[in-house]
Amino acid sequence: MNAAPSRDDRFIKALGLWDVVGMSVVGIVGLRWIARGARIGAPSIMLWLLAGLAFFLPLAAAVIHLSSRYPDQGGLYAWARRAFGPLHGFLCAWCLWVNNLFYFPSLLLFAAANALLVFGDRFEHLTEDRWYSTVFVLTALWMCVGLNVVGLTAGKWLQNLGGIATWIPAAMLIGFGAAAFATFGSATSFAPAALVPQDDILTTVSLWSAMCFAFGGFELSSFVGQEVREPRRTIPRGVLISGAIVVSIYVLGSTSVLVAVPASALQERSGIVDAIALVSERIGLAGMGALIGALLAIGSFAGTSSWFAGSGRVQFAAGEDRVLPASFGRLHPKFRTPHVALLVQGLISSIIFLASVFLTITGSRTTVQEAYDILVNLTILIYFVPYLYLFVALIRLQRLEPEPARSDAMSIPGGRTGLWSVAGVGFTATAISLALVFIPPAGTTNVPNYEANLVGQALIVLLVGLGLFWNARRRR
Repeated sequence: MNAAPSRDDRFIKALGLWDVVGMSVVGIVGLRWIARGARIGAPSIMLWLLAGLAFFLPLAAAVIHLSSRYPDQGGLYAWARRAFGPLHGFLCAWCLWVNNLFYFPSLLLFAAANALLVFGDRFEHLTEDRWYSTVFVLTALWMCVGLNVVGLTAGKWLQNLGGIATWIPAAMLIGFGAAAFATFGSATSFAPAALVPQDDILTTVSLWSAMCFAFGGFELSSFVGQEVREPRRTIPRGVLISGAIVVSIYVLGSTSVLVAVPASALQERSGIVDAIALVSERIGLAGMGALIGALLAIGSFAGTSSWFAGSGRVQFAAGEDRVLPASFGRLHPKFRTPHVALLVQGLISSIIFLASVFLTITGSRTTVQEAYDILVNLTILIYFVPYLYLFVALIRLQRLEPEPARSDAMSIPGGRTGLWSVAGVGFTATAISLALVFIPPAGTTNVPNYEANLVGQALIVLLVGLGLFWNARRRR
């Protein structure tokens, strides 16, 4: 009689170091944030650096430390459950999962708009067409479902392709900016006084919240820890390498835009494609829109697939622990993937997207742009809650288990002081970013509808999650 497989042996070890790097970069980098930040001029560079210091570095340190000590499937969910028990572990997992249900369609709406650029100006009007957006998003979403059911052995190639599709536009932007500087000098002053925000402080601070969100996601590879080869060693190294790449892309990309063109030129042309077009035109190159649009669409599709894989594993772990229906904890008999969790994830995300585009709450229907803003801000709102758990769990687990189970676990430099500093700074940056989500984006035409959607859908998410948890406890 054959012995039952161990928890590790049930999964295919599909991911090596560079697969983890590719998965992290494509899941984290959002080039759209570069153009958005550059619109406020030189202060955006200071804000990127501040977001990196106050949020990215604590996040990376926490993930490296905890993933080397506890390389469990489910990552952040497993750490919160270990630190605080089933209820808080479930709430962490629920927010991790549900925020992605909003994030998938918002990222695919971004891909839909960029895909149109391949065909020139003829189809530009479709960016606000509900039916084009609906068909594109649902088709791409269910392609992600199918690809992830087959497994990471196949899915990692899309993630690696998406990483290339992300690096090429970033490299072009940086290269064009360097050429513009060599030819014309800088169009923006980076003197110390110019780096400090002068006007509209509220808008500037709100933008910093989005920059923190842009750095989020380094826990992604920990979600699939048991599908990574040598996870205690590979995941921390992957976080360090991908972190250096992500910071370089954001800071150098923003600097390149501002070196090539003044911030005022970006106020009416706010997309990353437009930013690259402005920079390339400055040095005599034009006609890059179709190529950049195609690359951004591919990168967004790959990013959706990466997060689809990661969040599905969180629900798989919750299903195994019986805080969600046990069917979530099933593995496909052939592909050894959490197919039930992935299929349910695709179904619910589709329903949320359709509700955001077509549902009327206050008497007037949202535009596609407003639906996009609602989806993005719901994502940020729900997304930051697990990070609050992460930074508190960092302290809690150190108290509960001061000595790691293995000698090769990585520690945060500075001992107790370093641990508290990482947790305190990261928690504070997360809490501020969470509060700033409720500021409506500039240009919102129906503020009551925006706020009603944001608050109403967030409450529904929380109540449904608590209902599922208590129902699972009652059944047990």
